[in-house]
Amino acid sequence: MANSTAAPIPSQVKKNASRSERSERKKRLAKAAQLAEHAESAEQKDTIKSPSNAFSDKKNIMWVVLSGAMALTFVVMLFLPDTGMGGGLISTYAAMLWCGFFGAALFRYRSASGWSGFAYGSVIGLAIQFTSQII
Repeated sequence: MANSTAAPIPSQVKKNASRSERSERKKRLAKAAQLAEHAESAEQKDTIKSPSNAFSDKKNIMWVVLSGAMALTFVVMLFLPDTGMGGGLISTYAAMLWCGFFGAALFRYRSASGWSGFAYGSVIGLAIQFTSQII
């Protein structure tokens, strides 16, 4: 009757583990679960930082380039005839605003105060606007 279906297969026979073996197994499983949880939380932190990285990264050159391009656009329009940016008050505000944004982005890129960069840029924009009226 050794070949009957009720007889256990030798590979399926469970060996009773001792108390120390069971506790070691529990410790290993707990440690593995803790490492997996730690790795998962680290991955979530990486994915959380990724989308907002462009806005919080002070060393992102893209903001300097974009604000510089807009400032250059408005400054060039000040000196071109018949562009609508000649003598109006809006031309003064536009030059001050975009030159200020460029100054703020440049100062933040250089790890300086963005507010002082905005102030310097605005003053330079105002000076450029006055110069365009003279020329």
